[in-house]
Amino acid sequence: MEPIGEWTVAELKAELEELDLVTTGNKQNLYDRLLDYEEEWGDDGDSGLSNAVGGIFNILIRNRVVLGAVIGVLLLLSAIVVAGPILIDMIMPAEEEPPEVGIWEFSFEQKNTTDVQTFFVNDDSTETVTLLIPMPNNVSEVYIGAYWGEEDEQPGGIVGCDLVTVEVFETSVSKPHLYTLSNTDASSQDCDADKTEPWDKIWYHYILDIPNSTGFEGTEEEARESWELYNGTGTGEWTIDITVGTYTFCEPVDPFGTICTEDGEDVRLTISYTEYEVKMTTISEGDSPG
Repeated sequence: MEPIGEWTVAELKAELEELDLVTTGNKQNLYDRLLDYEEEWGDDGDSGLSNAVGGIFNILIRNRVVLGAVIGVLLLLSAIVVAGPILIDMIMPAEEEPPEVGIWEFSFEQKNTTDVQTFFVNDDSTETVTLLIPMPNNVSEVYIGAYWGEEDEQPGGIVGCDLVTVEVFETSVSKPHLYTLSNTDASSQDCDADKTEPWDKIWYHYILDIPNSTGFEGTEEEARESWELYNGTGTGEWTIDITVGTYTFCEPVDPFGTICTEDGEDVRLTISYTEYEVKMTTISEGDSPG
């Protein structure tokens, strides 16, 4: 660095101001301050790298406000580049393709269960039997039938059948209105007195009215909805009451006098039901349903 005599006060202040250093004090103070800076960053004999670094540093200091603004703009542009597609998707979401329409076929896996039980019901009494079918099963058919006969238990061969009543209650059953019911009268005295007619005298037969299982045209969701109504049909508690009335038949029988029959009945109750599970498949356009 040149001697102090070669510098004017104005030149020293201009140099210090350019380096963003303090410009107060006399000529000696100004010179010392500039000399300290030069010694810190290297004199003219040092490598050009130091001068370049110093120059860059000075530029950064003098233009720090402008540089900060430039960096802010660059960051904002980067954020727009990254978030732009997301914002566009939020403002203008891509159109979803409509669900595919096809022709659907439904097949059934079925399981039949039959339970036969016999019990004695006294006169003027009721026996209650329940059939419990849990969710998520589906029941397509239910049969409930009762048979009874009268044994010759009294001297003289007197045979008579009591009045039997069988009632089925569906109040705790899911969707019973979907069934078609065929049945006999609820009460009967027409028993198998001589054991030659071993079929049920009172019966109830429930059959589910299910939709067409082939050729449904629509989306997969529409095809599933077409069966939604039938999910859980027949589940719950079926209650069956068997009541035996009193049949009194009196007849004079020698040598026993007058004999009356006032027995209950041995009732055979048959309960049969069919569970099903729906399997759904598509039929290709070239195939015909069925």
